[in-house]
Amino acid sequence: MTVRRDDIITLLENFGLSTYEAKAYLAAVGQAPLTAYKLAQLSGVPRPRIYEIVDRLVAKGLLIFQSGGRTLLAAASHEKILSQKEAEHREMIDRLRKSLSAIPSAESPGIWNISGRLQVLQTARSLLEAARLYVYLASMAEDVRELQTALLKVRKRKVALHGIYCGDLPSGSPGLIKHLGEICLTSGEIAVVVDGKQALIGCTQPLDSASAALTQNKGLINITSEYIRHEVFLNSLFGGRDRAGTESYIQKYRNLMRRLP
Repeated sequence: MTVRRDDIITLLENFGLSTYEAKAYLAAVGQAPLTAYKLAQLSGVPRPRIYEIVDRLVAKGLLIFQSGGRTLLAAASHEKILSQKEAEHREMIDRLRKSLSAIPSAESPGIWNISGRLQVLQTARSLLEAARLYVYLASMAEDVRELQTALLKVRKRKVALHGIYCGDLPSGSPGLIKHLGEICLTSGEIAVVVDGKQALIGCTQPLDSASAALTQNKGLINITSEYIRHEVFLNSLFGGRDRAGTESYIQKYRNLMRRLP
């Protein structure tokens, strides 16, 4: 692959060098020791500026020199420099991550609207990735499949997972039980509660109007938690009886729901 000189200069500028510094360093790479005069010729840096640029590059460790009858310059090993910079940036990023994580997150009891099925599911994934204690989930089986990777990570972190899904999953999903009542085919309800701190409540269907609310409001979180816990309890109760008993309970549930406005 051929790399254009201008592209390398741009990369060096992104690395923090000025244009003249980038040109001078690039001109020195792969060359035998050079005088400042020769380096100016090869790089295109104006001669009145070359000594200033050389001093900067020497200070940054990008050029090395030896003194004799005349000063000879050479590019420092780019592998050594890049490895050093990589380590410095990694350390800086790690320190910044720890420092920012130590700042308590601001309470935001308001409601944030999420529109679109992909956005709703992505928000659900982000919540699952942030979970450290427990997760409550109520969702369609189709959406559980979309969230499967994030749910596997939840289990690997030993985070408690409890919930219910509507529809069919080929091999089930540990921590989640199947809804035994009416199958919700059109609205695609989804509810997620994480550690009692955040809740996502909404629907993923139909596609043209899928939406959800993301909130840290304690009242909404408690109501959503109790809704999911209630559904888990009811369907555990249904599942623990014989088939005839289960059908009887489900029919009573349907009759009651139909009478409600």
